[in-house]
Amino acid sequence: MQYRYGLLPAPKAVMVFIYINVFMYLATLIFSWMGFDLNILLGLVPYLVIKKYYIWQLFTYMFLHGSIFHLLFNMLMLWMFGSELCSLWGKHFFIKYYLICGLGGGLCVTALSLLFTEQLIVPTVGASGAIFGLFLAYGIIFKDKILYVFGIIPIKARPLVIIMGVIELLSLLSERTSSISHLAHLGGLFSGLAYLKMKTFENKLKIKRLNNMDNIIFTDFNKKKDKDLWN
Repeated sequence: MQYRYGLLPAPKAVMVFIYINVFMYLATLIFSWMGFDLNILLGLVPYLVIKKYYIWQLFTYMFLHGSIFHLLFNMLMLWMFGSELCSLWGKHFFIKYYLICGLGGGLCVTALSLLFTEQLIVPTVGASGAIFGLFLAYGIIFKDKILYVFGIIPIKARPLVIIMGVIELLSLLSERTSSISHLAHLGGLFSGLAYLKMKTFENKLKIKRLNNMDNIIFTDFNKKKDKDLWN
């Protein structure tokens, strides 16, 4: 995919996430050469999270990747979608949102592995859950921006998000043994949606409170003004 109007330079927060992912990929290779599988310790293994309380895996899995192509694709998506969102939101909200989406993807994988028991001992790695959350936010905020699928097929951002969500759901139902974690993708997507809806609701409440305060102040001012007129 590519943007119709060009790419923005990546903000610092986006680049930090990219650096961390690259560093962890190199660390995984080094430990692998030493005979230690870092994916077991830091990847998301639902059995270890549930039975051994490896809670940190719900966060650390999103910084590991299974192959160089897996890493490059996710980092490209992070750069493309994350740059505009981070520039719009600011680094603090962007970092919080990214981690929440990744965490949501991990929780979804862990919870639903109790139903798909073959996934209990399979490590899940990758930033895809967080990336799908960014993809969703981009489709909501820049809904009419034209993206090019495979560099040639133009489509608006919002319909593309819907199509990708449907594909992920159908893939989950039909490919339970796939090496791609559709659970993490959908978990990140719906976590992002829930968080954005919550923040929208909070902002509406804040605006309503401010309007009520303005009305109270204005009413008190008018009462005082009327009282002064009669004194």
